[in-house]
Amino acid sequence: MFKLILMSTIAIGLPVAASACDLPAERPAFTKVQERQNFDTAAFATVVAQALGDRYMGYAVTLRGKNGNVIAQVNHGYARSPCENGGEQRFNGRTQAAIGSVSKVLTAATVIHRAETLQGVSLEDRFQDYLPRRWQSELDASLQPVTIRNLLQHRAGFAKSGKTLWDHKYTLRERYQLGAETYIVRAQNIATQSNACVPEPVTKRCYANTSFALWNVSAASLVPAKWAQIEDAYSPGEITYESYLQVHAYNRYRDIVAKTLFEPVGVIGGCNVFADPERGAYYYDGPMDETGIDRTEAGRPCAIGGWFLSTRALSKVVHRIVSTREVINDNHELMFSAGDDRLVFASRPRTNDGRAISHNGSRWGGQATAEVVVFPNGYVAAAIANSRKGNTGAGLRDAIIDGYNAARGPS
Repeated sequence: MFKLILMSTIAIGLPVAASACDLPAERPAFTKVQERQNFDTAAFATVVAQALGDRYMGYAVTLRGKNGNVIAQVNHGYARSPCENGGEQRFNGRTQAAIGSVSKVLTAATVIHRAETLQGVSLEDRFQDYLPRRWQSELDASLQPVTIRNLLQHRAGFAKSGKTLWDHKYTLRERYQLGAETYIVRAQNIATQSNACVPEPVTKRCYANTSFALWNVSAASLVPAKWAQIEDAYSPGEITYESYLQVHAYNRYRDIVAKTLFEPVGVIGGCNVFADPERGAYYYDGPMDETGIDRTEAGRPCAIGGWFLSTRALSKVVHRIVSTREVINDNHELMFSAGDDRLVFASRPRTNDGRAISHNGSRWGGQATAEVVVFPNGYVAAAIANSRKGNTGAGLRDAIIDGYNAARGPS
């Protein structure tokens, strides 16, 4: 039995400034739930909607049950505000928007699938063997033991940000030459009195974007034979070696992800572009910002954080990875383990019945935020918003976890 709840909420505590185009005080809101035994989907939707309120310009949350059906959908606000030239577009479960670092889940699943199904490729291979050929001999000795598995575990020895030395941003090639960033992070922590995770190659897990940067410049672990041909075909000219590799890695990576993850479940996604521009969200500084920005950038690599999807599509893709062995088989338990040896997933939030695993994403200073959560009972939630938060309070993950706990009840 389905329950449909249409509601309109009033912004509370948000400043309203007079302008040529005043945003409506009441934002469109929509909730639809499917009843489940031992899980109060209406409570989930109510808690999520109340927790998030009007804190974002627009957002959607999709919750899928163990069988893959959508059992709760919460939509709120605008994908494009009423002040845009083309008029308003409401945010819903089919709105396409940036998922930021949640893209790493898609990258990891694809890389693991190829390693499990291709002869001659293994997660235990040194990542040095899959670097661009001209870079392989330049790799610092401290990184030479690092494997593909270590990259997916965030145990490659890299600091979290590309700004690794007092805000100096190194290129990826320079960071490979520099080697493990253990001492740099330790020195910065002392100098700035901070407590950033100090990476140690192979042995210590420290979340780092650079751990997934390999697939922005090389598709050798995804299409080994084809990549060898691509490298052989390069000749100096109008395009640099690095740019040449990036263009080809972009195309091969994008196509492999689509064939491995999207096409089998009938969804579409864009690599820094909207697969369906008519459903694309703009991005805003806050929930009262009148006009937004189209952030599409065709051709930019997306292995680290560049996929644009809807919450319906994202939750469907992740549910298949969770609930079947079609994508990941041998490493399935490690992909969804709550232990420290898990692959890719960054967080392990507590729930009333154990630990979930989750990954968040953020881009452009928080104008785009996203979250995917796999719960202990096999449910999968995906959430996307298209602005910075307008005030303090629950973000996407906290709202989803609170909703889940309310629906499950005490353990």
